[in-house]
Amino acid sequence: MIEPEAFEALLQELEQTADDYWNIGRDNAVLLSLLIKSTGAKRVLEVGTSNGYSTLWFARALQEGSGGGSVTAIEYDGGRATLARENYKRAGLDNIITLLQGDAREVIRQQAGPFDFVFLDADKPQYADYLRAVLPLVRSGGLIVGDDTISLKEHMGEYIKLAFSSPELESVEVPIDDGIIISYKK
Repeated sequence: MIEPEAFEALLQELEQTADDYWNIGRDNAVLLSLLIKSTGAKRVLEVGTSNGYSTLWFARALQEGSGGGSVTAIEYDGGRATLARENYKRAGLDNIITLLQGDAREVIRQQAGPFDFVFLDADKPQYADYLRAVLPLVRSGGLIVGDDTISLKEHMGEYIKLAFSSPELESVEVPIDDGIIISYKK
């Protein structure tokens, strides 16, 4: 990883285009990083990486928390995937991040668990499909976080219902940034 000052400069650069790439806010990124560190996560799955902003936070959290690990990121858009790979390389974290391009519903099915932490931030109407696909891949005690659950609630009703009704999950909605639902797998 690059020096902390250079890493911070890269994050700030990416924050300037956050609206263009639908990136999470800094407060959200800090919270998710703290969750990764505090749970001792070693394997992270990110569904929807865009330009890689959140992925960089997750990769750094792995290095600072458990002292290692890996992030598997999924991105549908080829242009965004290329940009994300460039940002991973710029941060010196491309050695612990694997970016897979394609339809997340298909890519998830090709993954082997267990994952300790999953972040859902892709096509909102597909969140319920993503949750059903990742649930068997998450270890007991792992976390699944869905983004934009307040601002785009009308697009993810099935996901929200599933997150709160599944007997395998304990969930809470947190009103940070555009809202997140944090689900703990029992």
